[in-house]
Amino acid sequence: MSWIQKELKRRKRKPAVPPGAAAGEASAEALRAGEEALAALWQRLEAFNDALPDELKLRREVVTEAPKQGTAFRVWLRSQQGASLGFTGDGVRYNWPGPSGRRSHNFWIGWDAQAGRLELRQRITPMPSPVIARHRFDERRTELIIKQLVLGKRVAVRALRKKRLWLF
Repeated sequence: MSWIQKELKRRKRKPAVPPGAAAGEASAEALRAGEEALAALWQRLEAFNDALPDELKLRREVVTEAPKQGTAFRVWLRSQQGASLGFTGDGVRYNWPGPSGRRSHNFWIGWDAQAGRLELRQRITPMPSPVIARHRFDERRTELIIKQLVLGKRVAVRALRKKRLWLF
């Protein structure tokens, strides 16, 4: 039984939960490659969401107004528990609604122009001088992001990092 069938079965038994609420000096060619890679990533995320049955699909919200401060998001995919993915054009933002005791559960997927690949960025210390952890993003894990949002579980950065196998 796949996770989709298990989630459909679980939701039939349980009542629905109410919904909650590039830096660097890169050339124009590298920035364009980054925008294309992020657009392709967002299309894969939306394709996984569209492939789900209607009962399990994440709510898609198109943003029509630009904020006065902060990043302007184009589209949000929101789960019933309040977790969400937002697309800005130059990055994908994951927001987890719950509090965090130590480090932030939220992260960005952005383009690393110098390395020429997608990277995960997570703030690991609080303000005023935040420390940002940067990890290589494993593009094979995009379905996991949608799965965890549908199941109402937090997406951990370590599950999305590209890992190395060291043999000594």
